[in-house]
Amino acid sequence: MCGIAGIVAARGAPPEGAEVGAMLRTLAHRGPDDEGVAMLGDVAIGMRRLAILDTSERGHQPMRTPDGRLTLVHNGEIYNFLEVAQELEALGHRFASGTDTEVILAAYDAWGIDCVRRFNGIWAFALWDEREGLLHLSRDRFGVKPLFIAERDGRLAFASEVKALLTLPWVDRTPDAGVVRDFLVDGLTDHTDRTFLAGIRRVPAATTITIRGGDRRSIRYWQPERLADDASAMATPEDARQIAALRAVLIDAVALQLRSDVPLGSCLSGGIDSSGIVAVAAGLRSGSLTGGVTRHEREAHAQLAFFADFDEPGISERRYVDAVVARTGVTLVTTTPQEPDALAAIEAVVAAQDEPFGSTSIVAQHFVMRAAHEAGIKVLLDGQGADELLAGYPPYIAMRHAGAIRARDAVSARQSLRLMARREVKPVQTLGYAVLGDRPLPTRLRRHRLDLRLLGPATREALPPTADVPVLPGTVLAANLWRQIASENLPSLLRYEDRNSMAFGIEARVPYLDHRLVELALALPDRLKVDGTLQKAGLRRALQGIVPDEVLARRDKIAFRTPQARWLRTIAPVLVEGASHAESAGLLASGRLTRSVAAFPAGRVADDHLWRLLSVELWLRSLRGSA
Repeated sequence: MCGIAGIVAARGAPPEGAEVGAMLRTLAHRGPDDEGVAMLGDVAIGMRRLAILDTSERGHQPMRTPDGRLTLVHNGEIYNFLEVAQELEALGHRFASGTDTEVILAAYDAWGIDCVRRFNGIWAFALWDEREGLLHLSRDRFGVKPLFIAERDGRLAFASEVKALLTLPWVDRTPDAGVVRDFLVDGLTDHTDRTFLAGIRRVPAATTITIRGGDRRSIRYWQPERLADDASAMATPEDARQIAALRAVLIDAVALQLRSDVPLGSCLSGGIDSSGIVAVAAGLRSGSLTGGVTRHEREAHAQLAFFADFDEPGISERRYVDAVVARTGVTLVTTTPQEPDALAAIEAVVAAQDEPFGSTSIVAQHFVMRAAHEAGIKVLLDGQGADELLAGYPPYIAMRHAGAIRARDAVSARQSLRLMARREVKPVQTLGYAVLGDRPLPTRLRRHRLDLRLLGPATREALPPTADVPVLPGTVLAANLWRQIASENLPSLLRYEDRNSMAFGIEARVPYLDHRLVELALALPDRLKVDGTLQKAGLRRALQGIVPDEVLARRDKIAFRTPQARWLRTIAPVLVEGASHAESAGLLASGRLTRSVAAFPAGRVADDHLWRLLSVELWLRSLRGSA
């Protein structure tokens, strides 16, 4: 796990070591253990290392092959590096370290850039092939690890974070008004390759970019083979087999991600997702569960779980967390941030995130990561991705029944219509999805849209970005889940977690995004995701006997929430003191920010809308403060 950066000069003077060095200094938090730069003519690459596997100097990067042909900087983990190494050893390769970075080099030497298809992991890497004159920039299937690029006048720079690219004077810092508009109006972020700055793009997930001189080509190397096409409510004998497969792959995924030469822990919220990860990890460590892979874990350390608790009716999940702790025997570390803590941390969180973010839950996540850092943890397992894979949000219920209606299966459609008649399923929403099929719900029908009168002249007429997501046939639910994973929801959650964790030198791992589990889950029949009105039906069945029954029986969806409304009543007036950068940039209408803060206590402004306004303002202040 590292921060990487580099420059390619197709024209003009070659890059200088000082340029890469300045970029790396902004990434020191991502890699506190080591630093290195390689000057390769018209290419310069560098890294800051967080040592997770083989913490010795043998893991130093940039790493080169003995013949000097290949040079690599790598951010992430290849979880199946032991299995890939065994394949390579059978082909005659020998390894001098116990790192996954060396395995990437050998895999490329054996199979070319298609080697990424063999990897199970999270990564963003830059690999220079001296003989071919090629630089490969590759990002993992779901974009868990970040990678950004900026181009101008024949020069291309890349880095793990936006802030590193902003050290280069030629990078355009102008806000992208279309991206800002999407965030303000609909709460969308990280949903396309455009960032909040016009001069910086993100490398898409599941993509490898190959650069030779001034030429560049981009290849998407992965997408799921198929989405579910079964919207029937009728159970079949095959369902039990698929549940067993889901259970086995989840256990195997956690076992792979327990590979570490440094202490690791888990995030725990009390929901089914994080409880499942904590309970499976505990079972693997105790031997009550066995995975199909050989683990490689430092088990001398106690298993720690980190929990953010709030004294707020309706959002505390303490009882469920306590049930998981009692069942698994993990050691719980609790953080309880209050308004003064949130206010004190805001500036650091905004700086870490580099771009606006959707709620104050990201501030709470900062405190979870800080607690893990203070406990000496360098790796955290988290439950990110399960909601999008296995239908954990309320709108997915309507999508599931819309699919049943469209499928024209009489038995299934009757069940859906009965639930709609009893208002257990929202009729208007369900019929809307039934009409739209695999097309997204128009944004104007989404209840969380911001009042357009709040927009400034720059955002009012800006063209919104469009996502380039492969369209795959499937049920209404499956198609929408895939869009959530590839564009609309998951990428932003992954960005929040990566920046918060790496701010404290912690690698965040997400077992539900093992690509084998994703492919299996997306192909599951709709009834194994939503059974009537029961969400995550298949995951609940897969975790029986592992997670406490009272957690599996939960019907409420709290998600990871803070007492945001209470916090904002206290901190918003403080945050808007002084001139508004967002208004002077034309992103917000004049005077609207302070008026929105004043109207908030009376309930005339929604807390999520107010936060989005504040987030853009705080981001611009941070951006201009770093100039």
